[in-house]
Amino acid sequence: MENELVMRQIKENSAEQAMLGDFSRALGDAIMSSGSAHQNQMMQLLSDPAKSARFGKLVFEMIAGGQRQ
Repeated sequence: MENELVMRQIKENSAEQAMLGDFSRALGDAIMSSGSAHQNQMMQLLSDPAKSARFGKLVFEMIAGGQRQ
């Protein structure tokens, strides 16, 4: 949604037409950017035991909470 050109193409065209525009390139760029962010997060968690423990507790609480509903 940050890509103004893609958003304009989506707004002004049918889904099929918009998909032929810059959407695919923007999607690929977003996927690649998210990979860098995930790698950064992974390195932080692996290098900081306290941060890793907090993250583990958060994930556990989310999983356990979902099981109790």
